[in-house]
Amino acid sequence: MINLSSNAIIVKVRARYSKRLSNNDFESLISCSSVSEIASVLKNKHNYCDFLNKISEKDIHRDTLESVLSYSFFEDISVLAKYDSMFGKNVFKYILTKFEIQQISKFLIFLKSGNAQKFKCVVPSFFRSESKIKFNSFNEAESYVSLLGALSRTYYCKILEPFNTKSMDFDINDIDTGLYNYLFDSLCSSIRKLDRKSKTESMKVLYDYVDVSNVIRIVRLKKFYNLDDDYVFRMIFEFGDYKFSKYDDLIKSNFSDFSFIDNTLRSVRDIEKFSKTLRFKWAKKHIRFSNVSEIVGFSYVLLKEIEMFNLINIIEGVRYGISKDALRMMIVK
Repeated sequence: MINLSSNAIIVKVRARYSKRLSNNDFESLISCSSVSEIASVLKNKHNYCDFLNKISEKDIHRDTLESVLSYSFFEDISVLAKYDSMFGKNVFKYILTKFEIQQISKFLIFLKSGNAQKFKCVVPSFFRSESKIKFNSFNEAESYVSLLGALSRTYYCKILEPFNTKSMDFDINDIDTGLYNYLFDSLCSSIRKLDRKSKTESMKVLYDYVDVSNVIRIVRLKKFYNLDDDYVFRMIFEFGDYKFSKYDDLIKSNFSDFSFIDNTLRSVRDIEKFSKTLRFKWAKKHIRFSNVSEIVGFSYVLLKEIEMFNLINIIEGVRYGISKDALRMMIVK
């Protein structure tokens, strides 16, 4: 039997994808000389005009623009989730969980620096109705205990509870590891419900992505912070059936040779772009040709995340005077 609801969401997702920023659009953005000029260009683009037209260009600076773009991304996904229950159950769950984790991590950074009162979480309306986080309490939290109160009905509370100390010596890296292991495990649960071919392909993409994420995490902790193996092992993402198996290869090369990923890689920045390029190619193929609504939905999410990555790189690059050629090299396309 044909699933008309799934067909409908695939049509809607592809229609939204057709309004994506083009290579010419990115070239126009790279040519901008200021953040306000970038905002002006984006105001003429369908996916961003509704959000940016509410803000005066003279009031726009880097942080404001990045916040607006992030909000527009989550709002875009939440609108799609209203159309189809399966999309909402699987794809939307991933996006909602990722949003919640990002906000928790952000709050912990503010809290650790003694600026908890400055934290503000702007929540898309559909997220607020679907999330179990008490966002009103979350935005008023000024201590670790009050954060746990805002998270009391969620699995996050179980992850954060062991780090509750009066001395504020909690380790944000340690907490992030637990939070993202939960995210990846939830994503695995959604992938396992797909048909065999889709499940195999999707799981490989996820495992490859986490492999690369672990390499980046390990290299930063070892080379930049000179942390010991016991600490680094605790920070490695591992969940479900996934186990990171390349640590010995990294040790042999003093954390400098990434040929087991790809022999063209020379730095952490190379690895980050390589990872995004792999996901971009996978998602671009499947959003066009897959007939599985969850795969098309996940593909759209990945492509939107990469579009956000490109935009933020351009905003940061223009703000700090990075050359146009260097910016072009940073764009994933």
